[in-house]
Amino acid sequence: MLCTGLALLGGGGCRRAAPGGDPAPAGSVAAPAGAAAAPLPVRAIAVASADALAVEASHSTGDAATRALERAAELRLRLFRRERREADALEASELLRQLGRKEASARCRAELDRLLLEGELNADADATYRALYTLSRSADAACGARVSAALDVLDAFRPPEAVLVAGLEPRSRAATSAVPAVSATPSVQAPSGAAESATLTRIERYSGKDAARVVVFVSKPVRFEVGSLGGAAGAGPRLFVDLRGAHYSGKSALGAEGLLERVRAAESADGTRVVLDLAESAEHRVFYVPEPFRLIIDVAKPSPGGRAATREVRRVVLDPGHGGYDPGAIGPSGLREKDVALDIAHRAAPLIARELGISTLLTRDADVFVPLEERTARANAFGADLFVSIHCNAAERSGGSGVMTFVLDDSRDQLASRIAALENSASAEATSELARVMSRVGDRSSDARSAEFASLLQRAAMASLGPSYPDVPDGGVKRAGFYVLAGARMPAVLFETSFISSVRDETRFSTGDFRQKLADAIVNAVRAYKDGRK
Repeated sequence: MLCTGLALLGGGGCRRAAPGGDPAPAGSVAAPAGAAAAPLPVRAIAVASADALAVEASHSTGDAATRALERAAELRLRLFRRERREADALEASELLRQLGRKEASARCRAELDRLLLEGELNADADATYRALYTLSRSADAACGARVSAALDVLDAFRPPEAVLVAGLEPRSRAATSAVPAVSATPSVQAPSGAAESATLTRIERYSGKDAARVVVFVSKPVRFEVGSLGGAAGAGPRLFVDLRGAHYSGKSALGAEGLLERVRAAESADGTRVVLDLAESAEHRVFYVPEPFRLIIDVAKPSPGGRAATREVRRVVLDPGHGGYDPGAIGPSGLREKDVALDIAHRAAPLIARELGISTLLTRDADVFVPLEERTARANAFGADLFVSIHCNAAERSGGSGVMTFVLDDSRDQLASRIAALENSASAEATSELARVMSRVGDRSSDARSAEFASLLQRAAMASLGPSYPDVPDGGVKRAGFYVLAGARMPAVLFETSFISSVRDETRFSTGDFRQKLADAIVNAVRAYKDGRK
């Protein structure tokens, strides 16, 4: 019903093939009234044009910026209608969001188009109706008519009145936002299975000049609140997290440097408050990771300009999976995933630096263990523009075959969820829970870029391996809740290079030729992404 309704409103339905170049609904931002849609060019030209318009908008103001964003969104929407690539839809959604923020007169129309597009992508009728209902309360007459028409089509999904009214109440602070100069109402989050009492066991911090991460380890899931306070008497702003029912008896203060000056923690009557003292205002994102439960607090200086509007690649982080006491998957003859992943990274890194002129960082350069949350923290602190986590796949029974590339997202694919659970050393349920958490606090523009880079890496891998290993199956781009990708501030993918559990693939992994071709694939994908290819 939702797919049919959205199709009636001008969309292409939910995740179906659609006729080429379907126009957006009349009166939408993507198709201004009276405008005749020109033929949609080939994909490479359309994408380049959309990206150029987005860059133009980021450097413009007023009508010029509005027109550029409208045209960029229109191109992305039409590409999505023709080719049904989710990356195009995510790009269009972010462009519409930017348009609504930049131009008040287009805000309602841009938000309506965005909500309809995201409703189509997520196939969530209830959430779409609630969001449209909230929009209808502030819409002008012209836009309000379109919103009302959309609500009429989705009337079968109208929730109880109490739910709609509750949605109109002032919202607490979102988990991802900039730290304000005044006190903010905390946002309360309740993980599944939250306990009334738990112990805060330790606090880890990873700090850099422009970004930092604090990891709070708790013995059980607990409810938590996020808020912020402006600096007083010359001090910088503070971000705080209250963990309800959490007891703490460790150090009251931990030093840091760069953006994060200090971390403080103290027990109160109803739990423990963790405070981050910041050198200056910063964006923040707070989320939790289950099994074992820990709270991740990411802070970073606001990105100049539109983060999604540019593909500049100056720094790349390669993340060889596992290491130290964690061997990863082990092949039938004893070959270890951690050794293969590190060797591929060592082969790729100098090529990226020498051939592409890009600074490259490895999250580990030797056989040492690095926690999953620290790997992304290092990438954020490095200011990376791309993050590639390198792994070898494994099947529960000996066998399996194929190259796969993953992005962070919820998935109903049992194979993808099982692989993520294996890499996370957690249950499939915990892996899915993380993906759902990140879908609420994640960056949609980075999601789109991740999907684009994943596609480039997957194609590069098949092109590199194909001539010598034509029997390697193309596992495609998949989605799952990988812990190591959570909180990355840049496009991030996990590259499952082949199945080390397979006798044939393990034999190939033992050769320098196979490893080099996989390293070449990473290099070629970075080159293609930097060049603006799709």
